[in-house]
Amino acid sequence: MIKSTPLLNKSIRSQFFKMLLFLVVSFLIIIAAFLVVVNASQNALQQKREQMYEKSMLVDELEENFNGIFFRARGYYAFQNEQELKLLYENLENFEVLLQKFSQLDLTEEERGLYNELVDFHYNYKTVTLPKGLSFAKMGDYEALRELSNSGANDLVNKFIAYTKSYKKKTDHSLNQIFSKTVEQGQLFTFISLMISGLILLFVGVILRRVLNNMIRPIEQLTLATNALASGKSIDLGNLVQKEDELGILANSFLKMILSIQDKEEVLTTQNEELLAQQDELQENQLQLQNSLNYLEKYNQLNHVLTFTLNKQKLIDNLHNYLNDIYQYDTSVLYWMEGNVYATKGLSHQSAAALVDNFDMDKQARLKQEKSFVIKRQLTANEKGIAQDSYYAYDLYSSVFNSKRELVAILMATREGHPHNDRDIDSLNGLLNRVSIAFERILMYEEVEKSRTLNQTIIDNVNEGIQLVSATGDTVLINRALCGIVNLLNLTTETSISKKDWLQHFQKCSAQSDELIEFLEASIMESFEDTRKYRYCMTAEHEIFVEVYATCLFDGQEKVGTIFVHRDITREYEVDQMKSELVSTVSHELRTPLSSVLGFTELLLTKNIKPERQNKYIDTIHREAVRLTNLINDFLDLQRMESGKQQYNMETLQLNEIAFEIVNRFRHEQKHNVHLIDKAREVHVNADQDRLVQLFINLIGNAIKFSPQGGDVEILLENKNNKIQVSIKDEGIGISKQDIAQLFQKFKRIDNSLRRKIGGTGLGLSICREIILKHEGEIWIESEEGQGTTVYFTLPLANNTITFDEEDVMEDSKGLNIMIVEDDLSLALLLSEELKSKGFTVIHHHDPKKAFEDTLNTPLLGIVIDIMLGEEMSGWDLVHALREREHTKEIPIIISSALDEVKEMVDQFQIKKYLTKPYPPEEISKLFVLG
Repeated sequence: MIKSTPLLNKSIRSQFFKMLLFLVVSFLIIIAAFLVVVNASQNALQQKREQMYEKSMLVDELEENFNGIFFRARGYYAFQNEQELKLLYENLENFEVLLQKFSQLDLTEEERGLYNELVDFHYNYKTVTLPKGLSFAKMGDYEALRELSNSGANDLVNKFIAYTKSYKKKTDHSLNQIFSKTVEQGQLFTFISLMISGLILLFVGVILRRVLNNMIRPIEQLTLATNALASGKSIDLGNLVQKEDELGILANSFLKMILSIQDKEEVLTTQNEELLAQQDELQENQLQLQNSLNYLEKYNQLNHVLTFTLNKQKLIDNLHNYLNDIYQYDTSVLYWMEGNVYATKGLSHQSAAALVDNFDMDKQARLKQEKSFVIKRQLTANEKGIAQDSYYAYDLYSSVFNSKRELVAILMATREGHPHNDRDIDSLNGLLNRVSIAFERILMYEEVEKSRTLNQTIIDNVNEGIQLVSATGDTVLINRALCGIVNLLNLTTETSISKKDWLQHFQKCSAQSDELIEFLEASIMESFEDTRKYRYCMTAEHEIFVEVYATCLFDGQEKVGTIFVHRDITREYEVDQMKSELVSTVSHELRTPLSSVLGFTELLLTKNIKPERQNKYIDTIHREAVRLTNLINDFLDLQRMESGKQQYNMETLQLNEIAFEIVNRFRHEQKHNVHLIDKAREVHVNADQDRLVQLFINLIGNAIKFSPQGGDVEILLENKNNKIQVSIKDEGIGISKQDIAQLFQKFKRIDNSLRRKIGGTGLGLSICREIILKHEGEIWIESEEGQGTTVYFTLPLANNTITFDEEDVMEDSKGLNIMIVEDDLSLALLLSEELKSKGFTVIHHHDPKKAFEDTLNTPLLGIVIDIMLGEEMSGWDLVHALREREHTKEIPIIISSALDEVKEMVDQFQIKKYLTKPYPPEEISKLFVLG
């Protein structure tokens, strides 16, 4: 068994734990006792409240069954209902059960007396009264029933009812008393718990105060003693050293430590003086070491600059700063004679430039003989400044030579008041010897860089794209041409392009990505030592066809890389394609008519054919011959135009007159309605009439040819931007947007199922473009597949002037549309010019049917109609159709005819004016102007 020591028994910890244990045990005992009392009191009140509630419930049930007995009995007496009798007996049985439960409760004397009376009543009523009443009821003797009722049974009922009411009041009063008592007990217990809590807090406070007195106060005494020791005062621990606890032990140990310190203080003072002396010595050594480290750091920085710097000015600046840091010059200039590069200290820019430009040739000659020299000179009054005494300046001149003993750089440095010693000069000369190596390295680098730049310039000016790939596959050199060919502009900022990056670029931009990557990777492989080539297509904004050559680059017997030469062969490819298309087109376009000519000629030569069939065959042969002639003429025209040999007879023409003539040529088209809308106020152009006719025929012919289902072909003339603009619009098969840009190429035909069925050489639009360019105009196409096509071209106006405001004319002419239905081209042109001069827009038709269809879609100010038009529909027929339609019946109509006026027809159709040819054109314009 472990024995307790006196220290353990008197320790602060054991005292604290004993007090804490006593406090906890006391607290637990008080709390337990308080909880037991509270619980017992609450249980007693709860039990009493439950008993009273149970009695009250039983009394209520007895009252209910008691009333039920008499209610059922009277019901049976009155109506002889067996169900009422059955319920009566059930109430009697329930009443008996409730009496038994009531008897088992803790009853008072009054409650016990009531119980006995109810038991007697139940017995007498069940055995005597009820049987008599039942017999009287069966005999119908109601008088006997009344006497039986008055015999005393009602008195018992009234007494019981009065008792239950009073019992309820008593029960409610008792329950209220119990509740009030419960509340009072709760308040009392709350007060007691507060008192207990206060006592516990008071007890805890007493304990804490004692702990503080036993612990904090001694610690404060020790703190005061420590401060006194630090300030050299006397120490008084009082009775603290007599305590037997931990604080007493601590105080005794502290006292012993103080005595020990006082004994050794003199020894420590002596040792401290020695340490201070050593510290001063160490600081001095540290300062020297720091200076040496700074010198070494600057020297290493200079070595780095001398080794790696390739910029002259940067080298001179760093070297000059280093020399001034080490040797502390007052003014200095370091001058590199190659390239006139220098750095200065203590001199203005003008003074330094003058010193460098006018360096003394004698001193320069002396430097070539001596590595360095010093000139001592007395300072002038201006140089001394505020100094009163005279003193000297020491000018140092030191040189830098290259390997050929040529002077390349000069150091000029001045110290005022203290000379340059031999050690500094020797170390400076050694340093400048090393500097000469760095100078030569920079000069060699500049020569190499100049050669490299020259080579790069040569490579960049080569038309072929050059790409040098290392043995690992990285691109180390490309020229400007390659960037343009393969669109490598986003990668050229890198000094080298990784194999992964440039191969991914080629794979993304090439149409034959897999085959191209296979070719490039095979060419990079070490096993490849030959020359090979491949053709590929770059798909960017437009296709570029490239031929790449791959050849190996060797260093001795070792393969160090691969050179790829990329040549843009787009033009050659297009020429080859044009040749192929030319051969294909010519063979098709020539063979087809030749087959017809040869076939029908053979039939005429070998067989006897009826004259009418012979005429038909000869007509076919003639038509095919004309077709061949036109084809050959197209080839010849295009060849002459491209070679510049085509002759143009320029003259001033009216473009609308040519347009009217062209429309007249196509008037017999069965499926197509070619009509003209003339909005142009100024139509005079300098042009070749034959070429313009060829232009119109080609464009209108294309509109008809590529509208196989028929439809309108609209020719619109208008003035725009000091030019006349012509648009030819059809309702044909249209062109996809991506194919429009290729339409003006020679022999170019759009490859789709609809156009393959339509013949042609693919030269028409090329010829049209050449004609327009020669006339200094523009031509373009707008189209949408399945929605028709519109071809636009512009021509400069004669004298390039317009004497009216285009915007005003366009604004004024909105809705001022007048239709002329006239088959006489000259008269139609004359009327058109007159109406346009008054600001009207003219729409010309020669077919009355097409004119009628156009009126349904175009707002018109009026219509001029010729009576004698066609066989199928006359002018009067057109007038009749217009008057029958709601949309057109109000349009003013003017008849222009060589026939005499028919008054009945004019009145019937409400003709505004009937003009008999010939008549002045002004008559027409006056009618529309005046309304």
